[in-house]
Amino acid sequence: MVNELTGWSEMKSLKLSRFLVAGLFFLLIVVLFTAHIIADWFSIISVGEGFIKSERLDIVVTVMIYICDVFAITAVVALNKLLSNISNEEVFTEQNTKCLRIISWCIVFAGITFIVFSLWRYEFLFAAFFAMFLGLVMRVLKNVFEKAVELKSENDFTI
Repeated sequence: MVNELTGWSEMKSLKLSRFLVAGLFFLLIVVLFTAHIIADWFSIISVGEGFIKSERLDIVVTVMIYICDVFAITAVVALNKLLSNISNEEVFTEQNTKCLRIISWCIVFAGITFIVFSLWRYEFLFAAFFAMFLGLVMRVLKNVFEKAVELKSENDFTI
């Protein structure tokens, strides 16, 4: 369906989403190779403290970046699969529910990672809050999707 005011179609929206997901995947790969530079920069600008004092904050932040990057790459791959399924007209399927489940758990695990690393810098508690909230929203969406798949399956059997 095309929006008459903007000329924007569902297919264009899906293509844009898939393009942005591909860009994000590329960016996450770049982060893997530049984590130490990002960590050095963060160590220089960071003024906060944590329970644990560390002379080598750059190493701590590098480890956190690697851990969170793995979760992010996993979530982006699942998101790409979800968008691929949707573009193939496979919307309410168990595979899409699985993709949403993977995405939600990756976000929750990233939030837990931020909580752990907030021991070194309290600032990570903000990231942890937002990650946990987004993880919760994704879990709710996954549950709604799961119920829709169940209703679709029941509807397909009754026809």
